[in-house]
Amino acid sequence: MPYSVTLIKGVPSTTRRGIAFLESSADGDVNAKEVFDKLKEKIGRDLRGRFGYWLDGNTCDKYFHGWHDKDHKHCFVFRWKEAGTYHRLYGFLCNPKPWTDPGFQVCILVSHARKNTEETDPSVLSAVSKLSAKEGVINAVRAEFPDGEEQKNSHAKRTALDRRKR
Repeated sequence: MPYSVTLIKGVPSTTRRGIAFLESSADGDVNAKEVFDKLKEKIGRDLRGRFGYWLDGNTCDKYFHGWHDKDHKHCFVFRWKEAGTYHRLYGFLCNPKPWTDPGFQVCILVSHARKNTEETDPSVLSAVSKLSAKEGVINAVRAEFPDGEEQKNSHAKRTALDRRKR
């Protein structure tokens, strides 16, 4: 299945974090961008504000959070409530630039879910985890946030130079 990653318009990445949507015309479970694009203007604006707040390094469990259990520790969610219904944009956290920027973190939003309780269905998290490990998804993330051989070699040279200076 072909996947691609799209940065979210109006939400600039920072030097520490980035956020984007995973897209796929062949995978019906990948629908976060499609749902986000159809949101009412105010809700979209509120979510962009929450994205920005997270990008700035802040925490707020009411609006977004991750999980602490070993199977889902890289899963992440942005939350809102509309007309008594809980809405979630589920995704995963990763570092697509381990060579050139080991502290950089990106949230790739994958799917939308509606629910009537606050509790998360573990099968949703398992699906996100499984998707995050697919080669096509990994390649799509790397294409949007490159950390290629040239950069890796440059990083290795810089590290070697830094050691010689000591």
